[in-house]
Amino acid sequence: MSEEIKQYSNDGVQNSVSDEESIENKYLLFRLGDELYGTPLLGVREVVEPQAPKPIPNTAKHFSGVINIRGEIVGVTDLRTRFAHKAEAGAHMALMVFSTDGGPMAGLVDRVESVISLTEKEIEHNPNVGIEVHREALIGIGKHNKRLITLIDLHKVLQAHSLENNRKLAA
Repeated sequence: MSEEIKQYSNDGVQNSVSDEESIENKYLLFRLGDELYGTPLLGVREVVEPQAPKPIPNTAKHFSGVINIRGEIVGVTDLRTRFAHKAEAGAHMALMVFSTDGGPMAGLVDRVESVISLTEKEIEHNPNVGIEVHREALIGIGKHNKRLITLIDLHKVLQAHSLENNRKLAA
């Protein structure tokens, strides 16, 4: 029997995707400021409404603190600050939660847009760009409906941040 994954577009319409369709080529689109980004859907554990994090001293500028999601402590990274965008409060902000080796981490974004599928032909894997994340976290530039989308594996970005913090705490 085919399981279904429920997806919601930015207009709130629910779509069902059967597991026969490849989830590996699906990306969750989100905005930081006016810029459009995408991350592999497979790595996203959940998307939740933001809550005020408890600050932790002596952490990176973009690390906002920790929150409690259903009894689990989750680290929060402000991706707007991490990727040099203005960090302004907005009505559509969201937290995208990922499981990492160091524990769950969430990335704060201005808006979650939708889920799209991209073929390999629609992704430029070796764009000539300077980016301040681990090079292996940059998937490439996606081309979809005449829009360019920066594709970043946020699981890898947050994984690196989580492991970096654990090393600092152990020292």
